[in-house]
Amino acid sequence: MKKLFGLLSVLLLAACNSENPGSVTRYFYEQSEVSPPEENVGMYVNWTPGNKIVFRFVIVHPDDPDIADDEVAEVFWVEVPKNLTAFEFDTNDISEGSDIEVYYTRSCYCGFEAFRFNSVEVTGKKRNNGSWHLSFKMTAVSGNYTEEEYFLEDDGIYAKGIIDNSNP
Repeated sequence: MKKLFGLLSVLLLAACNSENPGSVTRYFYEQSEVSPPEENVGMYVNWTPGNKIVFRFVIVHPDDPDIADDEVAEVFWVEVPKNLTAFEFDTNDISEGSDIEVYYTRSCYCGFEAFRFNSVEVTGKKRNNGSWHLSFKMTAVSGNYTEEEYFLEDDGIYAKGIIDNSNP
Protein backbone atom coordinates (compact mmCIF):
# COMPACT_ATOMS: atom_id res chain seq x y z
CA MET A 1 0.00 0.00 0.00
CA LYS A 2 2.88 2.38 0.80
CA LYS A 3 4.42 1.65 -2.59
CA LEU A 4 1.11 2.41 -4.34
CA PHE A 5 0.73 5.66 -2.40
CA GLY A 6 4.34 6.63 -3.24
CA LEU A 7 3.78 5.90 -6.94
CA LEU A 8 0.57 7.93 -7.01
CA SER A 9 2.31 10.83 -5.25
CA VAL A 10 5.12 10.84 -7.80
CA LEU A 11 2.65 10.76 -10.71
CA LEU A 12 0.60 13.62 -9.22
CA LEU A 13 3.70 15.75 -8.66
CA ALA A 14 4.88 15.11 -12.21
CA ALA A 15 1.47 16.08 -13.59
CA CYS A 16 1.39 19.27 -11.54
CA ASN A 17 4.89 20.28 -12.61
CA SER A 18 4.42 19.65 -16.32
CA GLU A 19 3.80 22.77 -18.33
CA ASN A 20 1.04 22.94 -20.89
CA PRO A 21 2.76 24.31 -24.02
CA GLY A 22 -0.55 25.39 -25.55
CA SER A 23 -2.34 24.38 -28.71
CA VAL A 24 -0.38 24.08 -31.95
CA THR A 25 -1.64 24.24 -35.53
CA ARG A 26 0.38 23.55 -38.67
CA TYR A 27 -1.00 24.35 -42.12
CA PHE A 28 0.25 25.23 -45.57
CA TYR A 29 -1.66 27.34 -48.07
CA GLU A 30 -1.24 27.13 -51.81
CA GLN A 31 -1.77 30.23 -53.94
CA SER A 32 -0.99 32.57 -51.05
CA GLU A 33 1.54 35.27 -50.24
CA VAL A 34 2.65 37.12 -47.13
CA SER A 35 4.42 40.46 -46.86
CA PRO A 36 5.30 42.90 -44.09
CA PRO A 37 2.72 45.54 -43.19
CA GLU A 38 3.31 49.15 -44.16
CA GLU A 39 3.59 50.20 -40.51
CA ASN A 40 6.35 48.81 -38.29
CA VAL A 41 4.19 46.44 -36.24
CA GLY A 42 5.00 42.93 -35.16
CA MET A 43 1.46 41.67 -34.62
CA TYR A 44 0.47 40.75 -38.16
CA VAL A 45 1.61 40.34 -41.75
CA ASN A 46 -0.30 41.01 -44.94
CA TRP A 47 -1.67 37.62 -46.02
CA THR A 48 -3.21 37.61 -49.49
CA PRO A 49 -3.98 35.32 -52.42
CA GLY A 50 -0.91 34.88 -54.61
CA ASN A 51 1.26 32.42 -56.48
CA LYS A 52 3.36 30.96 -53.65
CA ILE A 53 3.05 28.41 -50.84
CA VAL A 54 2.77 29.77 -47.31
CA PHE A 55 3.41 27.66 -44.21
CA ARG A 56 1.88 28.85 -40.96
CA PHE A 57 2.82 27.53 -37.52
CA VAL A 58 0.69 28.85 -34.65
CA ILE A 59 1.06 28.19 -30.95
CA VAL A 60 -1.64 29.61 -28.69
CA HIS A 61 -0.35 29.67 -25.13
CA PRO A 62 -2.76 28.60 -22.39
CA ASP A 63 -4.75 31.27 -20.59
CA ASP A 64 -3.89 31.89 -16.94
CA PRO A 65 -7.16 32.65 -15.13
CA ASP A 66 -5.23 34.68 -12.52
CA ILE A 67 -3.84 37.13 -15.11
CA ALA A 68 -6.04 39.48 -17.10
CA ASP A 69 -5.31 39.80 -20.83
CA ASP A 70 -2.47 37.27 -20.87
CA GLU A 71 -3.54 35.49 -24.06
CA VAL A 72 -0.59 35.16 -26.45
CA ALA A 73 -0.33 33.47 -29.83
CA GLU A 74 2.97 33.15 -31.70
CA VAL A 75 2.94 32.71 -35.47
CA PHE A 76 5.87 31.69 -37.66
CA TRP A 77 5.39 32.10 -41.42
CA VAL A 78 7.45 30.64 -44.29
CA GLU A 79 6.77 31.61 -47.91
CA VAL A 80 8.31 29.57 -50.76
CA PRO A 81 7.87 29.42 -54.55
CA LYS A 82 4.98 27.19 -55.58
CA ASN A 83 7.07 24.80 -57.70
CA LEU A 84 9.30 23.56 -54.83
CA THR A 85 9.01 20.06 -53.37
CA ALA A 86 11.85 20.53 -50.87
CA PHE A 87 13.80 23.49 -49.51
CA GLU A 88 16.35 24.61 -46.93
CA PHE A 89 16.69 28.10 -45.54
CA ASP A 90 19.37 29.32 -43.13
CA THR A 91 19.93 33.00 -42.38
CA ASN A 92 23.65 32.30 -42.08
CA ASP A 93 23.85 31.05 -45.69
CA ILE A 94 21.26 33.23 -47.40
CA SER A 95 22.17 35.38 -50.33
CA GLU A 96 20.49 38.55 -51.58
CA GLY A 97 17.33 37.93 -53.58
CA SER A 98 16.30 34.64 -51.95
CA ASP A 99 12.91 33.29 -53.02
CA ILE A 100 12.13 32.19 -49.45
CA GLU A 101 10.67 34.64 -46.91
CA VAL A 102 10.14 34.12 -43.17
CA TYR A 103 8.13 36.17 -40.67
CA TYR A 104 7.43 35.97 -36.96
CA THR A 105 4.46 37.64 -35.28
CA ARG A 106 2.90 37.69 -31.83
CA SER A 107 -0.75 38.37 -31.17
CA CYS A 108 -1.84 39.62 -27.75
CA TYR A 109 -3.28 42.61 -25.91
CA CYS A 110 0.11 44.30 -26.00
CA GLY A 111 1.99 46.06 -28.76
CA PHE A 112 5.07 45.00 -30.66
CA GLU A 113 7.21 46.54 -33.33
CA ALA A 114 8.38 44.30 -36.15
CA PHE A 115 10.73 41.49 -35.13
CA ARG A 116 14.29 41.08 -36.37
CA PHE A 117 15.66 37.58 -36.79
CA ASN A 118 18.93 36.67 -35.13
CA SER A 119 18.81 33.22 -36.70
CA VAL A 120 16.43 31.05 -38.69
CA GLU A 121 16.88 27.50 -39.93
CA VAL A 122 14.03 25.89 -41.87
CA THR A 123 13.83 22.68 -43.88
CA GLY A 124 10.77 21.42 -45.70
CA LYS A 125 9.91 18.43 -47.83
CA LYS A 126 6.66 17.57 -49.56
CA ARG A 127 5.40 14.10 -48.65
CA ASN A 128 3.83 11.56 -51.02
CA ASN A 129 0.35 12.18 -49.54
CA GLY A 130 0.52 15.92 -50.36
CA SER A 131 1.27 17.13 -46.83
CA TRP A 132 4.60 18.72 -45.91
CA HIS A 133 7.16 17.96 -43.21
CA LEU A 134 8.80 21.11 -41.80
CA SER A 135 11.44 21.60 -39.14
CA PHE A 136 12.51 25.02 -37.92
CA LYS A 137 14.44 26.86 -35.23
CA MET A 138 14.28 30.61 -34.97
CA THR A 139 15.41 33.36 -32.67
CA ALA A 140 13.96 36.84 -33.06
CA VAL A 141 14.38 40.12 -31.20
CA SER A 142 11.55 42.56 -30.64
CA GLY A 143 12.02 45.96 -32.20
CA ASN A 144 10.90 47.79 -29.09
CA TYR A 145 13.18 49.27 -26.47
CA THR A 146 13.46 46.05 -24.43
CA GLU A 147 15.19 44.05 -27.21
CA GLU A 148 13.54 40.95 -25.74
CA GLU A 149 14.53 37.71 -27.47
CA TYR A 150 12.02 35.05 -28.56
CA PHE A 151 12.84 31.45 -29.45
CA LEU A 152 10.59 29.05 -31.34
CA GLU A 153 11.28 25.52 -32.59
CA ASP A 154 9.13 22.84 -34.21
CA ASP A 155 9.26 19.62 -36.19
CA GLY A 156 5.95 18.48 -37.64
CA ILE A 157 3.58 17.67 -40.46
CA TYR A 158 1.68 20.51 -42.15
CA ALA A 159 -1.75 19.83 -43.64
CA LYS A 160 -3.32 21.78 -46.50
CA GLY A 161 -5.42 24.68 -45.21
CA ILE A 162 -7.81 27.31 -46.47
CA ILE A 163 -7.02 31.02 -46.00
CA ASP A 164 -8.92 32.48 -43.04
CA ASN A 165 -7.80 36.02 -42.20
CA SER A 166 -9.89 36.11 -39.05
CA ASN A 167 -7.30 34.10 -37.07
CA PRO A 168 -3.99 35.45 -35.69
